[in-house]
Amino acid sequence: MLTIRPVLPLIDYAVNYDYISEKLCENKNKPQLLCNGKCYLVKELAKTSENAPKQNNLKISSGFTDVFLTDQIFTFNFPTKYFTEKIKQGSSYSSFYHFLACSDIFHPPLI
Repeated sequence: MLTIRPVLPLIDYAVNYDYISEKLCENKNKPQLLCNGKCYLVKELAKTSENAPKQNNLKISSGFTDVFLTDQIFTFNFPTKYFTEKIKQGSSYSSFYHFLACSDIFHPPLI
Protein backbone atom coordinates (compact mmCIF):
# COMPACT_ATOMS: atom_id res chain seq x y z
CA MET A 1 0.00 0.00 0.00
CA LEU A 2 2.97 2.24 0.60
CA THR A 3 3.90 2.41 -3.08
CA ILE A 4 0.32 2.96 -4.27
CA ARG A 5 -0.50 5.78 -1.85
CA PRO A 6 1.18 8.63 -3.83
CA VAL A 7 -0.68 7.56 -6.97
CA LEU A 8 -4.16 7.56 -5.42
CA PRO A 9 -4.70 11.36 -5.66
CA LEU A 10 -3.72 11.24 -9.35
CA ILE A 11 -6.21 8.46 -10.01
CA ASP A 12 -8.89 10.33 -8.07
CA TYR A 13 -8.18 13.48 -10.10
CA ALA A 14 -8.41 11.60 -13.40
CA VAL A 15 -11.64 9.80 -12.47
CA ASN A 16 -13.40 12.79 -10.90
CA TYR A 17 -11.94 15.46 -13.19
CA ASP A 18 -15.24 17.21 -13.96
CA TYR A 19 -16.37 17.35 -10.33
CA ILE A 20 -12.99 18.55 -9.06
CA SER A 21 -12.59 21.22 -11.75
CA GLU A 22 -16.13 22.59 -11.21
CA LYS A 23 -16.67 22.24 -7.45
CA LEU A 24 -13.36 21.82 -5.60
CA CYS A 25 -11.07 24.09 -7.62
CA GLU A 26 -10.01 27.22 -5.75
CA ASN A 27 -9.40 29.11 -8.99
CA LYS A 28 -12.73 28.40 -10.69
CA ASN A 29 -13.48 32.15 -10.62
CA LYS A 30 -10.27 32.78 -12.62
CA PRO A 31 -10.61 30.75 -15.84
CA GLN A 32 -7.60 32.51 -17.41
CA LEU A 33 -5.32 30.49 -15.08
CA LEU A 34 -6.50 27.21 -16.66
CA CYS A 35 -6.20 25.51 -13.27
CA ASN A 36 -9.01 22.95 -13.79
CA GLY A 37 -8.57 21.51 -10.31
CA LYS A 38 -4.79 21.20 -10.34
CA CYS A 39 -4.68 23.29 -7.16
CA TYR A 40 -6.77 20.61 -5.44
CA LEU A 41 -4.48 17.91 -6.82
CA VAL A 42 -1.38 19.68 -5.48
CA LYS A 43 -2.96 19.92 -2.01
CA GLU A 44 -3.89 16.24 -2.01
CA LEU A 45 -0.39 15.24 -3.11
CA ALA A 46 1.08 17.40 -0.34
CA LYS A 47 -1.18 15.70 2.23
CA THR A 48 -0.11 12.30 0.97
CA SER A 49 3.58 13.16 1.16
CA GLU A 50 3.19 14.56 4.70
CA ASN A 51 1.43 11.41 5.89
CA ALA A 52 3.96 9.09 4.27
CA PRO A 53 6.64 7.83 6.64
CA LYS A 54 10.18 8.94 5.96
CA GLN A 55 12.22 6.16 4.40
CA ASN A 56 15.69 7.66 4.62
CA ASN A 57 16.87 4.90 6.94
CA LEU A 58 15.73 2.12 4.60
CA LYS A 59 18.34 2.63 1.91
CA ILE A 60 19.64 -0.60 0.45
CA SER A 61 23.29 -0.81 -0.41
CA SER A 62 24.05 -1.84 -3.96
CA GLY A 63 26.81 -4.15 -2.70
CA PHE A 64 24.31 -6.68 -1.38
CA THR A 65 22.45 -9.12 -3.56
CA ASP A 66 19.77 -11.69 -2.92
CA VAL A 67 21.08 -15.20 -2.43
CA PHE A 68 19.05 -18.39 -2.67
CA LEU A 69 20.38 -21.28 -0.63
CA THR A 70 18.98 -24.77 -0.45
CA ASP A 71 20.00 -27.92 1.35
CA GLN A 72 18.80 -30.22 -1.41
CA ILE A 73 21.12 -31.12 -4.25
CA PHE A 74 19.55 -31.46 -7.66
CA THR A 75 21.06 -34.14 -9.85
CA PHE A 76 19.93 -35.36 -13.21
CA ASN A 77 21.36 -38.46 -14.81
CA PHE A 78 21.18 -38.66 -18.58
CA PRO A 79 20.50 -42.12 -19.93
CA THR A 80 23.69 -43.15 -21.69
CA LYS A 81 21.98 -45.30 -24.28
CA TYR A 82 20.92 -42.17 -26.17
CA PHE A 83 24.37 -40.60 -26.22
CA THR A 84 26.62 -43.49 -27.17
CA GLU A 85 27.85 -43.81 -30.71
CA LYS A 86 26.63 -46.85 -32.54
CA ILE A 87 29.02 -48.32 -35.09
CA LYS A 88 27.61 -50.72 -37.62
CA GLN A 89 29.94 -53.54 -38.53
CA GLY A 90 30.09 -54.54 -42.17
CA SER A 91 28.10 -51.55 -43.40
CA SER A 92 28.48 -50.19 -46.91
CA TYR A 93 28.28 -46.58 -45.68
CA SER A 94 30.89 -44.30 -47.18
CA SER A 95 32.12 -41.29 -45.21
CA PHE A 96 33.99 -39.67 -48.09
CA TYR A 97 31.35 -36.95 -48.48
CA HIS A 98 32.61 -33.39 -48.09
CA PHE A 99 31.17 -29.98 -48.82
CA LEU A 100 32.88 -26.63 -48.88
CA ALA A 101 30.33 -23.83 -48.70
CA CYS A 102 32.82 -21.19 -49.75
CA SER A 103 33.68 -22.86 -53.07
CA ASP A 104 30.21 -22.53 -54.59
CA ILE A 105 28.70 -19.08 -54.76
CA PHE A 106 25.03 -18.98 -55.61
CA HIS A 107 24.21 -16.94 -58.69
CA PRO A 108 20.56 -16.24 -59.50
CA PRO A 109 19.35 -17.38 -62.91
CA LEU A 110 19.56 -14.92 -65.77
CA ILE A 111 16.27 -13.66 -67.11
